[in-house]
Amino acid sequence: MYVFLLIVLFTILGYLLLWLPPAIGGAIAFGILIGLLSRGLYYLYNINKRITKALPTQKELELEDFMKEIKKY
Repeated sequence: MYVFLLIVLFTILGYLLLWLPPAIGGAIAFGILIGLLSRGLYYLYNINKRITKALPTQKELELEDFMKEIKKY
């Protein structure tokens, strides 16, 4: 439902941009595009931070291997 609402709103916005002079419509469209791209990069950065926190570090992996070697004996 949210996606449908966004499609309708952006369709209305597109029609409004067509009625505006090219300089004003282009500036608004450029602002929307840059805003969406920067928001996407922000989300990618946050996802990357969360994934790297969840992954084990190199020391943890080495300790785990060491503990496996000790248990063999």
